[in-house]
Amino acid sequence: MYHIGVVGPEQSVKRILDVAKEFEKEMKFHPYTYKQAVETKEIVVAHKDGVDAWLFSGPIPYAIAKGVLGDDESLHGVLFLETGLYKSLLNLLLQNRGLKQLSVDLPEGANISGEALSQLEVPVENLHIETFPADIEEDQIYEYHYRLWENRETEGVLTCYPGVKERLKGHGIPVSWITTTRLETKQTLMSLSEKAKAHYYQNTQVAVCFIETENPELEKVKEELLYDMQWTELKMDEILLRASRSLNGSFHKTGRGDYMIFSSRGEVYHHINLLHDTIDKIREDWKRPVAAGIGFGDSVLKAEFNARKAVQRSKSSKQDKIILLDEHGIVEEYQNDQVILSYISESDEPELVKKLGEYHISVQLYNKIKSYVGRKDWDTFTSKDIALELGMSNRNAQRILQGLRKAGLIAEVGETKSHDKGRPMKLYSFTP
Repeated sequence: MYHIGVVGPEQSVKRILDVAKEFEKEMKFHPYTYKQAVETKEIVVAHKDGVDAWLFSGPIPYAIAKGVLGDDESLHGVLFLETGLYKSLLNLLLQNRGLKQLSVDLPEGANISGEALSQLEVPVENLHIETFPADIEEDQIYEYHYRLWENRETEGVLTCYPGVKERLKGHGIPVSWITTTRLETKQTLMSLSEKAKAHYYQNTQVAVCFIETENPELEKVKEELLYDMQWTELKMDEILLRASRSLNGSFHKTGRGDYMIFSSRGEVYHHINLLHDTIDKIREDWKRPVAAGIGFGDSVLKAEFNARKAVQRSKSSKQDKIILLDEHGIVEEYQNDQVILSYISESDEPELVKKLGEYHISVQLYNKIKSYVGRKDWDTFTSKDIALELGMSNRNAQRILQGLRKAGLIAEVGETKSHDKGRPMKLYSFTP
């Protein structure tokens, strides 16, 4: 089941849950209401591990959550279109005929503006429209409208904040709350429904975990009794068999020190920490290097093929990573129980492939460097930076960066002083 956290004022959340009843077979909805929009920050932080996606009642809580969680694909806001503004305006004019002055507040970044009202040719002489940051205190919004009312510059108010509406209403000021419509809500839920289906099918994909342990050195083997060697293998089999059971998978030993676990993509992501701990235990208890690769695919054959490619990348990295490779060529590198890097190992741009091929640089390596630079949020970088991140020699990093520079993919933008008495290091940045 796909779990959705619904965030907004109580009235909005009730309306969303009412529309959501027809989607309950594929999604489970968890309501989280607030009195003031700024409470969204606490809600998303406290409950982010319990939901697959967030649905916000409008642009205000959506913008606040985005400020906390960043550009997260799990964030969704009910579409905020002109129809919601028109509905609120119509309610206000029907209840208060002859309004000549009007004040409106809108959140910054909303996909509607004051032009939406001008399209209607509303008979309003003075129209005050002000935009505010999403996380502003509601007192400031209230004071803005109330000040205009006291100065006789407005006769009615359209506000995005239900708390402001109630306070203004208490003073007898004509006011209407700008809300989203049922149609907008249903359209957003239909989009989420498609995402839930895609999530389900992706989670049921075949996953193959390929774990390869190196045999001990010959000198060490000579010192071990046959009993000791067999006992070690049995204990390794046991720990991996237990991991397989936790993954609801099928365990196969393909050779001495080589193991495969067949499971599903969803189980792998859910138990990635368990896999990491299992591999660490093998490394520590039996002092053996371990390479781990996980492949995903629509069939067992494709998943196994990707797993074998992933384990080869794990071995060549010479770092304690679990490499994941899916059917689209997307690579994820796990280390210390978290994703440290995600990049595409292939490219559908012939010109890029040609440029990289001229300087013997793979698409995977280029995308990996670009992903590291983006993840670190570097405007500029040196060969030493790249060498440290990719676990290679500085000389090799220099060769790669020179190749990328000649290919026109990065530019030399200056130099930085070396900490020792060596030559200054060149600074590079990616070209647009």
